Amino acid sequence: MHNATLKAHTPAHTISATAAFNWVVESVRIASQRRSLAKLSWSALDDIGVTEAQAMREAHKPFWA
Repeated sequence: MHNATLKAHTPAHTISATAAFNWVVESVRIASQRRSLAKLSWSALDDIGVTEAQAMREAHKPFWA
């Protein structure tokens, strides 16, 4: 019974410092890639098979999306 009471008071969505740090690092990486994508020339976008419209849609997404 004591364990059930203890579990009821424990937050359901705890996150470790490592997981939070990893999320921040990944978010910065994504934002950087999207900024780079926005700077590519039309010919570079064509080389990777991405239209300008697709690149701009991706580049303007928030880092968490």
